[in-house]
Amino acid sequence: MADERDEIRRRVDIVELVGQFVNLKRTGKSYTGLCPFHNDKRPSFTVNPDIGLYKCWSCGASGDIFNWVMETQKVDFREALEILAKEAGVMLSSRGAPSKEQNDLADRQRNAMDSALAFFKEQFASSPIAKDYAANRSMDQEVLQTWEIGYGPDLGDALARVLQKQKFSLAECKDLFLVDQDAGGGFYDRFRSRLIFPIRDERGRLVAFGGRIIGDGIPKYINSSDTPLYRKSRVLYGFYQSRDAISKDRHAVLTEGYMDTIACHRAGVGVAVANLGTALAEEQIQLLRRWCDRVTILYDSDAAGQKAADRSAALLEEAGIQVRIAVLPDGEDPDTVLQKSGPAGVQRGIEQAMTPIEFRVTMLADKLSLESDQFWQEIIPVLANANPLDIEPQILKIAQKYPHSRDKEKAAIAIRQLIKDYQSGKQALSTGQDNNKAINASRPRIPKLAGTEKVLFMALFDQAFAQQAWKLIQDDDNFSTTVGLKMAKALREEMGEEFPFTESNIWLPDIESEPLRRALSDLAFNSFEIINTHVMVALENKLEGIRARRQKERLEKDDSNLSDFWSEFKKNKKIIERERS
Repeated sequence: MADERDEIRRRVDIVELVGQFVNLKRTGKSYTGLCPFHNDKRPSFTVNPDIGLYKCWSCGASGDIFNWVMETQKVDFREALEILAKEAGVMLSSRGAPSKEQNDLADRQRNAMDSALAFFKEQFASSPIAKDYAANRSMDQEVLQTWEIGYGPDLGDALARVLQKQKFSLAECKDLFLVDQDAGGGFYDRFRSRLIFPIRDERGRLVAFGGRIIGDGIPKYINSSDTPLYRKSRVLYGFYQSRDAISKDRHAVLTEGYMDTIACHRAGVGVAVANLGTALAEEQIQLLRRWCDRVTILYDSDAAGQKAADRSAALLEEAGIQVRIAVLPDGEDPDTVLQKSGPAGVQRGIEQAMTPIEFRVTMLADKLSLESDQFWQEIIPVLANANPLDIEPQILKIAQKYPHSRDKEKAAIAIRQLIKDYQSGKQALSTGQDNNKAINASRPRIPKLAGTEKVLFMALFDQAFAQQAWKLIQDDDNFSTTVGLKMAKALREEMGEEFPFTESNIWLPDIESEPLRRALSDLAFNSFEIINTHVMVALENKLEGIRARRQKERLEKDDSNLSDFWSEFKKNKKIIERERS
């Protein structure tokens, strides 16, 4: 696998790859442009072909060709590997790849799903009941085509007979939740007398179906269970149809079900998706996080919907996603709002969405009287665990109803003290933190190194001097800072006994320690491109003098003249560049 990755890196030009999406301009040996990962107004995005990495100096996005494909095409590593291998003309080995039997089974499963979809759509086209129901729900031909709406007839085993006639194994179709088996061993259809909603994953692959009963019946909805093709915790309904709009706006609207999502799209809200009534799962959150920065929750207005919205908001906040919660009129959902108030009603509900803390305060105030002791017992923990930036407006909002003081300012002071007292006894669980702060907190800082240490690490990126630098890195006495020594030890541990004296775009991305990999890549990007024989000779002389003094004086540290050396090193930049040219 490592050999395959290395060969792909050798064959794929990162400048050409990134240049397909970013207008790059050559600056020295690097290329710069506007960062595609944030709203960049001045070029802060750099691609360095020598080390095979890209980096944004504003938002911190960085990586190699595999990271680029994973981030821009929203795929996992294996898929990125396959995409780049195809582009580079590299044949991947079969290690870890599915066997022929597994591939054949997967092909049969997908073909069976396609056949089922064709059956459902044919049945819809010939069913007056299904077409009348869709018309009554204002689903026109465009909606029917976009969402591939079908119909499962109430005939018991109609789909089972079609699949069997097409030579599909009904036992395998049972695993796909298309049919089930009775006590006598016969097979019958899972979806009967139901409007059918095909479910596709974010890449557009048909993975499951959902069915809504037409007429009276229980349950109202039937959704596919987990199957070999489908994990409900990983898929959001409508994501494939919304993907481009979500990526462009960096915003998604999260609903509960099929009709809610379709209603939002009909209302012009093309970023709507649904988690289909189940609790929002970690993998669904990660899917949203890959594509957007903001999520507006648009669940039903009943008590269950409000509780689910609060729970989902907390999970999304914890993942660093900015959250708003839309509150619809009592008893309404997006579909009924669209029918009663038109597209403007749905859009207005989303535009007026509340912050999570506004939502929680509002919901509690609607449930309990603001003058009641129970309200004040429950509201203080809610405020204490909120983002500090969001607390003050809510304090001012409820202070006028504080039962122990009619003076609004004194009431606000008292409420602040209650929050402080609560926080002193229990560490606040800060939710809804600023997304940029969350990102920055997880980003390793560029290490503060002495000048000699910078030159040593930077020289590794020049094949003419890498061997000389690697030899010097072996000696702990050549490092005067704790950070530099830790980096050297970590690098020696990563590389083992021998350093791979090849292009840095081959060895650098394979360093497992992310802080070390980022620190080295930052040094590579910051390189003045002036490492030469004169510099290395001066460096060795400087280090030899430092070692001699340490051995003589038994000093643990000696930073003398290091800053002077670094200053002198930078002063020589123009002279050495002229020599090179």
